[in-house]
Amino acid sequence: MRILTDNKTYIETLQYVLIVAIVFTLPYWGFSKYFRYPTIILFLLTLLMGQIDFKNIIKNKVFLSLSVFILFTYISVLWTSSNPVFTPEFNTNVDRFKYYFLLLIAIYSIPLNTKQIKSIFLIMALAPLYTVIIYYLNALGITHVYSALWSHGESNILTHYLVNNFFILYGAIYFYVLFFDNLMKKQYKISISAAFLTLLFFVSMFVDPVTTSRLIVLVFFMIIVIVPLFYLKGKHVLFIVLISAGLVTLFINTNQGMQKGLNTFSKAISEDEYTGSWGHRLGFAIVGLKIYQENPIIGRGISDVRERTIVFAEENPKYFIGDRARHFHNEHINMLVQVGLVGYFLFLLFIIFFLQLPINDTFLNRLKYAFIFSFLLMMLGEHYLTIKQPSYFFALFVALMLLYHKQELNESEKISK
Repeated sequence: MRILTDNKTYIETLQYVLIVAIVFTLPYWGFSKYFRYPTIILFLLTLLMGQIDFKNIIKNKVFLSLSVFILFTYISVLWTSSNPVFTPEFNTNVDRFKYYFLLLIAIYSIPLNTKQIKSIFLIMALAPLYTVIIYYLNALGITHVYSALWSHGESNILTHYLVNNFFILYGAIYFYVLFFDNLMKKQYKISISAAFLTLLFFVSMFVDPVTTSRLIVLVFFMIIVIVPLFYLKGKHVLFIVLISAGLVTLFINTNQGMQKGLNTFSKAISEDEYTGSWGHRLGFAIVGLKIYQENPIIGRGISDVRERTIVFAEENPKYFIGDRARHFHNEHINMLVQVGLVGYFLFLLFIIFFLQLPINDTFLNRLKYAFIFSFLLMMLGEHYLTIKQPSYFFALFVALMLLYHKQELNESEKISK
C-alpha cells in the first residue's frame, strides 16, 4: 500500500512538472517548437494512470461548447470553395487547435490540489520575465536583441513582439489583479510587491521602441479601469475611473506611437486612404465585413479566405491588401468569415459558459474575467486565437480554471464529510 501511495505521489509530481514545462515553452520561439512533447507525454501518462473520467468531461458545458466550436471549424472545410488539402491556410487553422483536446482533457483529469494550481498561474505570469529583461536591456543600449524574427532576420530565443507582448500582458494583468485583491484584504506587503511587478511588466510593453505594441497597451489601460469595478462601489469606483481615464488620456497625448496610430486611423476615415498600421487595419476590417456578407450563416470555410481576399484586393486596390500574407487583423471578423454566425455563436456560447464557472477564490475569479475580457479585446486587433502560442496558452488557462473549480468542489466535499 505504501508503494502504491509513493508511486501515485511521484506520478502527480511528474504531471505537475510537465505542466510547468509547457508553461515555460510557450512564450519563447526557441522552446515553443518542443511544446508538443510534454503535452503528449502528459496526456498519455494521465490516460495510462486511468485518471480520465470521460463521462464527466462530456457532461461539462464548457468542454462541450468549445469542442463543438472546434469541430464545426474543422468541418467547415467541407464547404470551402478552394482545394483545402495541405494549403498553408488549412494547416494554420488545423494547427491552432491541434493539441486542445490533449491539453484540456489531461489537465482537467489530474488530481492537483488548489495550491498547486494557483502556483502554476503564478508561474505563467512570471514565464515571460526573460523577455521583459531583454526589453529593458535593449532600451538601455546594453543589448540589441530583436524579437520580430522575420522582420530582422535574427535567430534568437524570442518570437514576434506581438506574441511576446501577449504573454507579458498576462503577467501585468495577473499582478494587477493580485495587487487589488490583496489591497482590499489589507495584505499590504503582497500588494506592494504586486504593484512593483505590475509596473515592471507594463512599462516593458513600450520601453523598447522596436517592440512597442499599441494594442496591448490600450488593452491593459482598459483592464486598469475594469478590475477596480470588481471590488469597489459608489464614489470609489468613480474616483478610480476618473484617475484611470486621466492617465489614459495623458499617455495617448504624449506617446508618439499612439499619436501616429491615431493619425493614420483618422486619415483612413476622412480621406478613404488606408495606409499605416492602424489605417490598413481599418481597411482590412472593412474588407472582412464585405467578404463575410457573401456567406453570413456558415461562412466560407477555413481554407479559401486568403484567396478570396487576394481577389478582393485586385478589385479594390485602395484597401492595400495586395500582399498574399495579409489578413484581417481582427479575429472576430476572421471567425465570422470562416464559420459565419453559427460558428461565432458557438464560440460566444463557450465564453459565456466559461465566465459562469463559479470560482470561490476571489483572486482567481477576478483573474478569469480580466483575462478573458482582455483576450476578446486583443482579438479586435490581431488573430491571437489563430497564432499557435497564444492559442495554446488560452487552452491552458481554460483547463487550469476548470480543474481549479473541480478541486474546490472536491475539497469542500471532503471538509463537509
